[in-house]
Amino acid sequence: MFVRRSLQTRSARTVVPGYRPHCSGALVAPLASGADVKGDTSTSAPLPKSARYAGFLSIFWLWAGGNVLLTNFISGSSYSIGLGFWNMLVVTVAGFMLGYAFCSWNSQRSARYGVDEIVSLRPAFGHRGSSYGTLLLVCINFGWVGILASLAGTAAHIVAHGQGVSFQGDYYVYAIGAGIVLPLLIITYSQKAAFIVSRFAVPVLVVFVLYIVFRLATDGHMATIVGHPGDGSAGWADAFEIVFAFSISWFPYLGSWNRFSKTEKSSFWGTYLGLLLTGVMFAVVGGMATLATGEIDPAVWANELDLGLVSLLIIILGTVTAVTHLLGSGSTGILSTFPRTNYRVVCLLVTTPSIIFVFGSSLQEIFNILLVFIGLLVGPYWAVALADYFFLRKQKFDVRACFDRSGPYWYVRGFNPFAFASTLVGMIVWLFLGGWLSGFSLLTFPAGQTAFNYISATLPAMAVSGLVYYLLGKTVVPRLGMGGYKAVVGARIPAMVPAKS
Repeated sequence: MFVRRSLQTRSARTVVPGYRPHCSGALVAPLASGADVKGDTSTSAPLPKSARYAGFLSIFWLWAGGNVLLTNFISGSSYSIGLGFWNMLVVTVAGFMLGYAFCSWNSQRSARYGVDEIVSLRPAFGHRGSSYGTLLLVCINFGWVGILASLAGTAAHIVAHGQGVSFQGDYYVYAIGAGIVLPLLIITYSQKAAFIVSRFAVPVLVVFVLYIVFRLATDGHMATIVGHPGDGSAGWADAFEIVFAFSISWFPYLGSWNRFSKTEKSSFWGTYLGLLLTGVMFAVVGGMATLATGEIDPAVWANELDLGLVSLLIIILGTVTAVTHLLGSGSTGILSTFPRTNYRVVCLLVTTPSIIFVFGSSLQEIFNILLVFIGLLVGPYWAVALADYFFLRKQKFDVRACFDRSGPYWYVRGFNPFAFASTLVGMIVWLFLGGWLSGFSLLTFPAGQTAFNYISATLPAMAVSGLVYYLLGKTVVPRLGMGGYKAVVGARIPAMVPAKS
């Protein structure tokens, strides 16, 4: 992309877990009962502090596991030839440091209140408006799972051929079996399985990437890699856009797992360091391997570098690990919107459409389209949620109101029109700056393309959408008595703040 040459439920007596009324003496109504959360299951209801079992290391290994190997290899490979080694290294480190900081900030809503990502969007977008986040989550899931399944299929295909095993359609069998069916079986068995898989897979994958660096050095590739001049097919803005859009693609997934975090601190640093350390490591090594071989597909360059049979098996392990995370998060997101749906049925529905991408024409094209989709639709939407939580609500919202259709987060028939208007403004900014990345002349604006070379597209679009909503949240929205920013006359909804940990 952006490369110019290619374009468990609680009883009815459970109180709101971990919270106290802002005003002294007020009683806290049971959360897991009554109309407020009618029909909601443990998947969408807030987790009490006693049910949150993930400390720093658990969160760290989880996000390190979700961010390793295949997808990050591809991100670094996408712009390494265009920039050359040193420029690739600088942009990768700087871009991921900023991008994953946004991810860690975004994780704080769910870590503080124990709610799923989609539920945490309700204060900003409304009960029904948060469903848009579910839609984005599902669509992103389809793309990532499809890409990862394709890579697993390629790796398994090479392994099988090396052992003399070949049959018609074998690639598709391997891709669907190793990249989709196996992770599906793991996550339908237990959502906690993702933590277990990560603790095993991450150390193995880190050792693998260090082995790649060792082989690149000992086989005489380092001189070629370091001395490789950029061919100009990608500029720094192109590379930064890839890195930043890739980073924020984690936005829809964060709350599904970070709601299990014991503290906000462990959530923030576990997420940040887990994503950053493995993200930078794998993106840089992926870029180096591409500079040495000219190939983007990890399975292909691993074979060309003669890394051995074990390396291809590890690539498959990386696929299973990442897809397990994606399916778990995607299923939880849907259950937050449709809580009465069977968990295993949802897992199946989230997985099946990804098979389409296995039959895609080009790995690079699918990767490009997915990142354009993320930059345009995900960035501005979640920027509004960040502005709402940190700057307007000062990290406090009413948990019960997230489940109360007569509460302040219902807005207008379940939608906050001002939040969506702000999101739309951000999307327009993105289209002006980065519309040309889609390849459609109708969305290409020369002035915007020129500006892109200096400021990229996704980060400015997020800044604009967040700023617009901040201004509306300070002026128009409170005057209309929406969102709980200003108490509505006659309303008796106690403000909820987290208890001190």
